[in-house]
Order: sequence, then structure tokens, then C-alpha cells
Amino acid sequence: PMTAIIGYADLLREQALTPAEQQDAANYIFSEARRLERLSLKLLDILVAEHTEPTLTPNAPAALLSDVTEHLSPSLAAAGITLSQTCEDGLCLMDPDLVRSLLINLIDNARKAMPQGGAIALSGVMTPDGCRLTVADTGCGIPPSAVQHLTEAFYRVDKSRSRAQGGAGLGLTLCARIAALHGGTLQFESEPDKGTRVIAELKGGRA
Repeated sequence: PMTAIIGYADLLREQALTPAEQQDAANYIFSEARRLERLSLKLLDILVAEHTEPTLTPNAPAALLSDVTEHLSPSLAAAGITLSQTCEDGLCLMDPDLVRSLLINLIDNARKAMPQGGAIALSGVMTPDGCRLTVADTGCGIPPSAVQHLTEAFYRVDKSRSRAQGGAGLGLTLCARIAALHGGTLQFESEPDKGTRVIAELKGGRA
């Protein structure tokens, strides 16, 4: 949520928007702040107490990907990055706030890998026990030696770039935890200078 809040606040500060665009940005900042409030309480339970499992409810991954794309596209476009999505229809069991946070963290990582612009593609397919969500980018890629460390807390592939962009090295750790809470895993496919694909297998079940 902080990525979206900061991005839309920056749009309000730096660009001349129509009254309708200003209202849309303000509404999204408000809704994301409320979601951050909910998410913070969940993370306190899940990541600190670690005794509360999330409640998984029937949700459409296609609707989630569409909503994320709609709301993140303007701030990414300002950085020269296109965001597209495609997803199969269907319902699976998930916590939508946590999965949304997973997607936004992966998109933010992809953005940081493309300082000169590029493209991010979201895709989703339904599986017998849930869904498979993929975030693919055309960024700088990840060295093979770093891939196995990506979900370690505070690990950063490029420490100087991460500091400059405000990275703390916790995003992928959180994403891996969210996937695990849905009975799944994160997988990484990357090649230096050609881009990265992150695949989130969510196995919470089908509605």
C-alpha cells in the first residue's frame, strides 16, 4: 500500500491533473491507507505472533490483477513502464489483501530493475488447487548466484541501488511468507540483462 500511496501522492505533487483525476488519486490514497491499516493488523498476527492463520475466502484472481493494473499503471507510466495483465476466469481461496500486497511488492521490485523504463506483464492461470500468478519484467535481471538468497530477510542484490530507491530487503521475504500462508511457494526465473519472472504458486484451494 505504501508504494501506491507514495506514487499517487507524487502524481498530485508533480503533475497537472484534471479535477476528476485529482479526486481519483485522493480516493485511491484513502482506500490504500485503510488497506494498510488492515494489513498492518494482519501482519502483526501473522509475522509477529505467528499463531493466527489468515481466513481464505473465494476471490477471482482476474479481478485482483485488473484492479492492481488499473491503479498502478499511471505511476508506472510516469517512469516509462507499461503494465499489462491477463488472467483466466475462476475463483480460488485466498486472502485478497495479502495477495494484493504480494503483487504490489513484486511489481515494485520489477520497477526498481528498470530505471530506464520497460514493461511488466502480470498473468494468472487457474490450477486444480488454486492459482498461479506471474510477474514478468524486462529489467536488468538477477545474477544466478543471488537467486537462492532473494527471500532472505534484508538481502538486496544491488545494495547501493536499493538504498537510493528506499528498499529495505523485506519485500520478497514477505511475498514468500504470503505464498506459504496460501500453501504455496515463490519461484524465480531470471537472466541478467534480459529480465525476471517471479511465479507465485498459491494452493489455498478452489472455491
